[in-house]
Amino acid sequence: MVPLQNVRMIVVQFSFSNPEVIPSGIKRRKRETAFEYVARKLQATGERVIEPTENVFLGHLVGDFEGNGFELVDAFYQERVDGDRLNQTYYMVRFLFARREFAMPSAEFMQVKDAIRAELQEMLRTAFWRVRAFLNPFYLDGVEVPGQKSLSINLEARVPLFFPDGRLIMARRKENGKKIGEPQSLQPDFAMSVAEGLVLLYRA
Repeated sequence: MVPLQNVRMIVVQFSFSNPEVIPSGIKRRKRETAFEYVARKLQATGERVIEPTENVFLGHLVGDFEGNGFELVDAFYQERVDGDRLNQTYYMVRFLFARREFAMPSAEFMQVKDAIRAELQEMLRTAFWRVRAFLNPFYLDGVEVPGQKSLSINLEARVPLFFPDGRLIMARRKENGKKIGEPQSLQPDFAMSVAEGLVLLYRA
């Protein structure tokens, strides 16, 4: 349970190895340089508020954010250096939700906002994810704002629920290491939602 009382910005961040799964309307930032990679790793991190949790469904998260006073204000992706394998890269995709009274999306983003919102909803609705979350200091123009926080929800290890042709992926249930019964649609172990100003992670 994570309270949003002092959270000014929510960042939903995906990590992909395959750029083809990135929604086409999202703008691309310049590839991360070695200097930027080192600076990012040296930057102080905040408090981890959700430990890595597998097989999480987040299909209602966008509407939950909006219902709790946040608005989608930007989205972009960047090719980054893989810290474990410095000769390889991955793709970071980031969606930013600002508290509504501070929301100042650009005119350029407003032209594509509805399409990007729909793409984000599709990414969350059609897969389960490994989730971790961090409560970080909030910075404005490089200066930390006292009493304000940024919540980063990091999504990795995508488990698709559908084949590329739209068919539902089915699997037999496992019990004691053996597959039993008829194939069924995949089921999440956990779900994430937002209610009454609290981010909730619970067993599905």
